[in-house]
Amino acid sequence: MDLLLAKNLSQRSYILSGKKAFFYRFCDTGFKNKWTGLWAMPCKFLEYYAFRINNEWLSPKNCTSFESSESYSIHHFDLNSISAKEFLFLPEGAKALVCILTLQNLTNEKEEVSLSLEVAINIREREENWHERTYTVKNLEGKTIANSEKGSLIFGSFPSGKIELTQEYREHYPSGEKQRYFIPGTYSIDLVLNAGSREDLIFVFSCGKSENEANLYYESAFKSLISSLVEKEKRYSSLNLDSKLNTGIDYLDELFRQSVISTEKLAHNSDFGFGYFAGFPWFTQIWGRDSGWILPAVIDYGDFESAKNALITLARFHSDGCIPNTIYMNGKTDYNSADATLLWIIALNHYVKNSGDIQLLNEVKEVLVKAVDWCRQKDKDRDGFIEAIGKETWMDTLDRTGKPIEIQVFLTEALKSAGNLFQILGDSNRARMVKEHAMDIERKFERRFWNEKDQFYFDRIDGSDATKTINSIFPLLFGLSQNSKQVLDRIESEEFSSPFGVRTVSRNGLVYNPAGYHNGSTWGWITALAACAEFKNSRPEKGIYYLGILSDSLNKSCVGAIGEAWNSEDGSLILTKENLREEGACLQGWSSALVVRCIDEYMLGIRVDALSNTITVSPSLFDGMKVVRRKRIGDDFVDLMLERSENRLSVRYKSMNDKEYRIIQTPKF
Repeated sequence: MDLLLAKNLSQRSYILSGKKAFFYRFCDTGFKNKWTGLWAMPCKFLEYYAFRINNEWLSPKNCTSFESSESYSIHHFDLNSISAKEFLFLPEGAKALVCILTLQNLTNEKEEVSLSLEVAINIREREENWHERTYTVKNLEGKTIANSEKGSLIFGSFPSGKIELTQEYREHYPSGEKQRYFIPGTYSIDLVLNAGSREDLIFVFSCGKSENEANLYYESAFKSLISSLVEKEKRYSSLNLDSKLNTGIDYLDELFRQSVISTEKLAHNSDFGFGYFAGFPWFTQIWGRDSGWILPAVIDYGDFESAKNALITLARFHSDGCIPNTIYMNGKTDYNSADATLLWIIALNHYVKNSGDIQLLNEVKEVLVKAVDWCRQKDKDRDGFIEAIGKETWMDTLDRTGKPIEIQVFLTEALKSAGNLFQILGDSNRARMVKEHAMDIERKFERRFWNEKDQFYFDRIDGSDATKTINSIFPLLFGLSQNSKQVLDRIESEEFSSPFGVRTVSRNGLVYNPAGYHNGSTWGWITALAACAEFKNSRPEKGIYYLGILSDSLNKSCVGAIGEAWNSEDGSLILTKENLREEGACLQGWSSALVVRCIDEYMLGIRVDALSNTITVSPSLFDGMKVVRRKRIGDDFVDLMLERSENRLSVRYKSMNDKEYRIIQTPKF
């Protein structure tokens, strides 16, 4: 579905991405901070570009509207006698940005047009700001080539233009941080537009670690211009078709669709393997924790191949069973996470159950065994629970040393998942051992974590911090809580919920700051988790309410995307993060992923076992609600049709391969 915007363009941004690069810009054409531009990780290449038509720049002043689809974006301009349109997209497999500039003569007379292009080059690594590196530049076969020790950027057009090389260095302060960029010169094209006629000019900006790599992407972008756009359109169309959802609630269906596409935009083919960025524009690394939440959603919308490759990448970088917290685009890794390993085990189990792919399970068996051993090693005092040290949890600006509640919940689920995987592998001894460990935690959990006085869970044990956090929601999501009603009632109250979503900590606490990154702001991910908990506990109206808040956030900042976090009192984007004040990421992976999982795994309660051809459904639906959902199961696609009528649940299915499935219905009213 195309989106057309004509208002507040300066406040909205957009992301275009392929598997090799991404482009970030504002809808009014602005390149307003140090993150806007063309990136091919680990480097930025293009700071900005700008067209001038007969001495008038295409700019926010004459940009009249912005149009966007899943695979391209369009800026429309009014120049009185001439209209202009920039059509932009990124080919899937190239480090390149394609711009088709369309000029149309709106008069009844012939118009002579002088077009010039200014290209600002800033080849720097993500962590850098101002740098002293210099560039060499040359014009070769109609292409302008700028090289530095960090890489190369090439630009050119069809029809070909000419460049007057002036080689100028400039400085500016986007985001308040000093940047230095290079202008090779003025690139120009002269043309004549007959009365009422139009002309398309194609520009390509390509980049690479070397001139040779950038040139290969430049040539391929031109040669496969149409086919690469068609390929991209087919990819998104296939994703939408294979994950079809019809709930009868239009905004909910659109939220689901946009969340699938946003997650897909984060997919990245690096030099060391495939994975998903945590978010745009700056979480452009593969995070083990974020992947643990993202990959089950990728599996839910049926892209088994991508999920498999991402699981393999994470496994390849394990250290004695510990899945990395972060894999940077230069191949560097860190392992300071108490939950990435647990979430990888859970995601692996989800993959095997949905895909039936036992071959992958056998390939990563050794990593699975070591990951379970790592869990035991993290239990220093042998009480069954595992410790975190310092900032090893998702609240990684806070020191939560001790035994954080959500880590124990993930541990229980990871052990259950490992038990299932070991059973499939025929390792009954290990299966029994890890399941007994999970049962032991379940028996102890409520006694150790429930705070009877406050009627809420402790954020962690073995710690002196009495802060009431949203982490009390995790036992509800994974079925460990015996006090779900008390917790949900409190989360639904103004103590945690606001018109903008769900807060990270209690509004009544001493540390509360509505703009505090981990101590008071609202997160898209957390709001989706609250919706999950509502559906899990048979409160569909409230679950839909929280998803509605996320639907309202689409297009608020980044077009078609749910952001990371925002002020819980007024919805503003500036947050306080340790010693910084900055916006949250504009497109956050687990925010989108949790919408997909919320609908599939909690609202519809779908649990799949491809190995036994079993589908369990435990939906939390309104009376009279009808839902159609297409699910991939193994090598099959199945349309599930669910309908609630009073206290009756009807479940029907249609298999694309005419397979027989055992349907287990457990109505949740």
